Amino acid sequence: MTLGFVLAVTALALSPISQAAASVTVFGYTDRAYYKPGETGTINFWVYNSGTEDLILNNVSIYYPWDDDGLWMTNQTITPESSTVITAGGNWSSSATFTVPNDGRSMGGSTNFRVNTDKAIGVGHVQVTVANTPAYLALENMNLLTMLLTLLAIFVLVCGLIIALAILTSGRRHATWRSEPGPA
Repeated sequence: MTLGFVLAVTALALSPISQAAASVTVFGYTDRAYYKPGETGTINFWVYNSGTEDLILNNVSIYYPWDDDGLWMTNQTITPESSTVITAGGNWSSSATFTVPNDGRSMGGSTNFRVNTDKAIGVGHVQVTVANTPAYLALENMNLLTMLLTLLAIFVLVCGLIIALAILTSGRRHATWRSEPGPA
């Protein structure tokens, strides 16, 4: 009982010292559902201060899925005005344009955000879909598949009709047996 009392007094004594940590989250979306290699798109995002303290926004870094190693330098860093303050419960929004590479390294995936503020670091992601699979290209030529299936259906009907006529005409022939003349 004495131990419980000591713990309760210690918890009450230290409670004014502890404060809620600053917290920042990133949300976003793209302007289209998918992109082809070589196309340009826009990613819209906003930084939300979910903590209890005001934050000063330093920068937002965007990491695209086709530049994982940083070699191609297609990642972006957005630096707002030096006095950009995000109040507690408030947000800051912006957008960035990007171009999907068309040199074989274009792949869809998660576009990651890293937000640097004076008191917290936040992360978030947005899914970017790149349609560069063969299945997508096959869907562009569906009219050729429809024409092929139509020609196949006509071919099967014509062949079926020819076989049915052949059976009907062979059934109408009557073979007559004649006796062979015997020895004379």
